[in-house]
Amino acid sequence: MVLTEQTMLVYLLSGLYRIAGDQFDNLFGLHVLADSPSIWDDCYQSFIREVHPISMHSHNDYSQRIPLFAALGSRCISVEADVHLRNSDLLVGHRSLHLHPSRNLRTMYLDPLERMLRARNTNTTIDNWQGTYRHASNQTVVLLIDHKTKGEDTYAMLSTQLQPLRDLGYLTHRNGSARISRPLTIVATGNAPFYNDDNYRDIFFDADLSRLDLVHDAADHYLYNISNSYYASTRWSKALSRDARISQSEIASQIESAKARGLLARYWDAPARPPNMRYFIWRTLIEKNVGVLNMDDMGTVRDRAIGWGSLRT
Repeated sequence: MVLTEQTMLVYLLSGLYRIAGDQFDNLFGLHVLADSPSIWDDCYQSFIREVHPISMHSHNDYSQRIPLFAALGSRCISVEADVHLRNSDLLVGHRSLHLHPSRNLRTMYLDPLERMLRARNTNTTIDNWQGTYRHASNQTVVLLIDHKTKGEDTYAMLSTQLQPLRDLGYLTHRNGSARISRPLTIVATGNAPFYNDDNYRDIFFDADLSRLDLVHDAADHYLYNISNSYYASTRWSKALSRDARISQSEIASQIESAKARGLLARYWDAPARPPNMRYFIWRTLIEKNVGVLNMDDMGTVRDRAIGWGSLRT
């Protein structure tokens, strides 16, 4: 793509604030959207399948110009959708004011993921499943569902809408004695209720990373563990000492507490000021082997991924 003044102006006026400069931008351009039939053309799907994934989470993914597809094409293994229960459906958006029936969990995430996974598993048995990425075929993709409305009702609707994926055997699940990895892992957060039992489950919990060590665990058993949870997450400011200093030993301890329970640590809402603060935080988290690195800008993921070798899956 030739970066003419007109091209730059289109990107700026479109609200992207980003000039096309990498393979994803150049291929997908401005004409391809998530609801465009062309998104399923082999050139776009092949691009997504061929990238090398890294342990990156697309925070508030629905705000991307191309939700889901931009995250996967930017090498993320985890995406996040905020959902509100409205009229027996799960609508996707951060605030109630911005909800629309056409932007729902099924059409934006569940149906496209099912279609991609079907294409990857046409000639395989479920025990030899193929994930989204060809170069990491056993890598699960995590769909983090942030419950914005009443927990139990929203959770029940989510479970209902997962049935087609459940029937295909695509969901990571606990069978009563072990967690069985599958190409798609569902994690519930926000107002989601915490259920702790030994029965079948395919919706896992997002524990509070900042309070893991404050939970009254049994002497030989963690309350939040691999059988009921997947992530342990917290807002960055909640993870710090009272004086808001960045204690690397404190961060390392939190990440290790998550690992001890079989969980992946995730921090969100890292400060953007001063300008280099966020980069310092990212570097610190990578050095401490964070479970997934939380990101809002997929362009930044693609621009910096080459230097994030330790985040390989």
